[in-house]
Amino acid sequence: MLRGCVKPLGIILGGILCLHLSAFAAETDAQKPSSPPKKAKAEVKSEAKAVANEPKQKDATAAPVKKEDDSNKILATVNGENINQKDVNLMLSRFGNQISEEQLPAVTKQILDGLITQKLIMQFIKENKIEPAKATIDTELNKVREEIKSNPSLANQTLEQVLESHGSSIDDLKKDITISLSLEKYLGKELDDQKLKAYFEQNKAAYDETEVKASHVLVDTRTMKTDEELAQAKDKINKAKADVVAGKDFADIAKQYSDCPSKEKGGDLGFFKRKGQMVEPFAAAAFALKIGQISDPIKTNFGYHIIKVTEIKQGKDVKFDDIKQNVKQDILQEKAQVLISQLRQKAKIDIKA
Repeated sequence: MLRGCVKPLGIILGGILCLHLSAFAAETDAQKPSSPPKKAKAEVKSEAKAVANEPKQKDATAAPVKKEDDSNKILATVNGENINQKDVNLMLSRFGNQISEEQLPAVTKQILDGLITQKLIMQFIKENKIEPAKATIDTELNKVREEIKSNPSLANQTLEQVLESHGSSIDDLKKDITISLSLEKYLGKELDDQKLKAYFEQNKAAYDETEVKASHVLVDTRTMKTDEELAQAKDKINKAKADVVAGKDFADIAKQYSDCPSKEKGGDLGFFKRKGQMVEPFAAAAFALKIGQISDPIKTNFGYHIIKVTEIKQGKDVKFDDIKQNVKQDILQEKAQVLISQLRQKAKIDIKA
């Protein structure tokens, strides 16, 4: 299956996908300057097993999720197809009482964004006639059923019952399988061993568990709406970089300029790996640096950063043949992200909420 090509595209692309509240909780840049979790390391059938094993947690102190009375209210249209309030409510219901009043607007926004992405992908699949055959989907469903049977904690439960207990359904799971198989077929048709190995050699640090320790200065632009504000933010990060180049202590610069909570520790973010912990532009820039080097200003969805690498933990030796499938899945994930960006640029999306 297309690992990572479904779940990370937004926040949800259907029923069986594991949805964790932490994906939407307010994260500090001190620990993870990232958006919702990027890595989904299992196939659809393994996702089913993970969901099935995951106890439904309820936070007694969290406020119940509030839902709009008008379930038919149109929240967005995607190339003429509607997304209604009831679609969002269904996804919200999966969280039970785990979402607080403060988190609700952000979670709702993420869900709507995920549903828009899902709609775009399904439209693309139909337009390009790359849907898998019914027999292929049934084969994958049977694999999931076998996973359920082999799980001692799910004795005497059917797949339908497990899905229902997590606010999902067979139709949702079929949609997930359709998306995963279709994109894998479409995006992976030109991937041969030569291309996979070349990618592996260029990205070894992503597979050998090399870690870097870095500090950063962040000028947060997430609430900025005008070109003038963004220009001022860019001027601020350039000034911070100039002060560092002039010989000023990076930790002091972080305390002076940074909007990240890590500024209290001189911008220290601790150790992190190449993939899965930081947003891609940030991770790519950090792993391109040598110890003591300072990056040029870079832009992420959080804002403008400058990064200083302070330590590197070298990884272990890893052979291509042992992780070839992981490499393939990472390439497919990157291709899927590019595809979705292209679909969004071409689409007529009208968000009414």
